[in-house]
Amino acid sequence: MTETKRRILIIDDERSVVQSIALALAGEGVEIETVLSGEDALIRTAAVRYDLIICDLMMPGLSGLDLLKSLRTYRPTTPVLMITGYPTIKTAQESLKMGAFAFITKPFTPAEIRSAAARALAQADSKE
Repeated sequence: MTETKRRILIIDDERSVVQSIALALAGEGVEIETVLSGEDALIRTAAVRYDLIICDLMMPGLSGLDLLKSLRTYRPTTPVLMITGYPTIKTAQESLKMGAFAFITKPFTPAEIRSAAARALAQADSKE
């Protein structure tokens, strides 16, 4: 019996951020894809079902909150971790109210992102 891989999409307009998150989450049983814009993320998420989406809040063009709003219409149960280097209480509350699993501020450690991802995936598994 083969175990299905967990599909994770990482979205951030900074290549170094998506690479560091991908490195932190890489391992057996994980398939990671990265995109550098909200627009590209919309295209990918329309075509592919992910087990977890990690998305930057502030990006040029389609923001993380706008992307989250769209995702909730056609991927309502996919856990989304919002990350930002510009944390405010208002944006944290808004993203959580819109259905984000968690709101993580930059800079974060690899352990913090692994822990949040594990919690999100575990919660998603318990709802299946």
